[in-house]
Amino acid sequence: MGATDAFPGGMGPAGAAPGDAGGLLDALGVAAVVLDARGRIALWSPQAEALFGWSAAEALGRPAAQLLVPPEHTELVLQLFSQVMDDGATWAGSFPVRHKDGTTRPVEFRNMRLTDTEGRVYALGMACDRQLLRRVERDLALSVRLVAQSPIGLAVLDTDLRYVMVNAALERLNGQPAGAQLGLRPDACLSFLDTDMLMTSMRKVLATGTPRLDQVTVGCPPDDPGTEHAWSVSHYRLEGPGGQVLGVASSVLDVTDHHRAATEAARARRRLAVIADASATVGTTLDVDRTARELADVVVPELADLAAVDVLDSVLEGRSPLPVSYT
Repeated sequence: MGATDAFPGGMGPAGAAPGDAGGLLDALGVAAVVLDARGRIALWSPQAEALFGWSAAEALGRPAAQLLVPPEHTELVLQLFSQVMDDGATWAGSFPVRHKDGTTRPVEFRNMRLTDTEGRVYALGMACDRQLLRRVERDLALSVRLVAQSPIGLAVLDTDLRYVMVNAALERLNGQPAGAQLGLRPDACLSFLDTDMLMTSMRKVLATGTPRLDQVTVGCPPDDPGTEHAWSVSHYRLEGPGGQVLGVASSVLDVTDHHRAATEAARARRRLAVIADASATVGTTLDVDRTARELADVVVPELADLAAVDVLDSVLEGRSPLPVSYT
């Protein structure tokens, strides 16, 4: 029997959610219960006590249907239990479970048959709070959709700073399919950028947990090799529910237009500063030699590494320069 909707009232089939060994399972509080062939509880995990309220001493040896299932659902649960035990089919879905405090709560289950070395069969039930599971599924679905459709380049790297996820926007930036980048470090994929700066930034984020934001780097991307572009790069450390370091998240935003505008504005300010400086420092005396030096001092090093001022001999000798004729 596959995943099914066994009960009415909006209780749907179990959803498959990607799991991180330990981290996500712990966050969901997944409980394990083992039943013997008669449907009596043989094993009871601490998470089962947290989920259902019954301690191991109270639960072990008791019929699970009698302890956990409301009377109106007992017959259906026994039927599903028989199918798992007789056919070996896995059943997954949600149904209401009676808590020790007397309330009834929807719980997500996945049940399967187990066999020991002597041929005895058991039923293993993995369970978690249905509302919590649905919330995690919604969060994961939203995260996946946002990452996939984001115009910002996004990536996740492991603790060795190797790509484990690359979205479509970053795929276009790097000029390589996402599959070709997985398992590689940025310095193997982003040769057109200052990867030393990027790698150093990510190592610091891994070590300290402090995000590094809005680091601007420039380069010529593969799809526009003749034009310099600029990107704002930010790095964040990723941690699991228990605080364990999982890796680094990286965001890359194209800021080429802003960078070009800022560069041009800086150049304009520099030109205005040179003009203002020249008006204040050039021509303070009528001495030709000093004026020439003042002019050279203005343009070096703001506008040039080397400057030469040519003065006509006639001016140096105090004679009026000859008129220039144009033909």
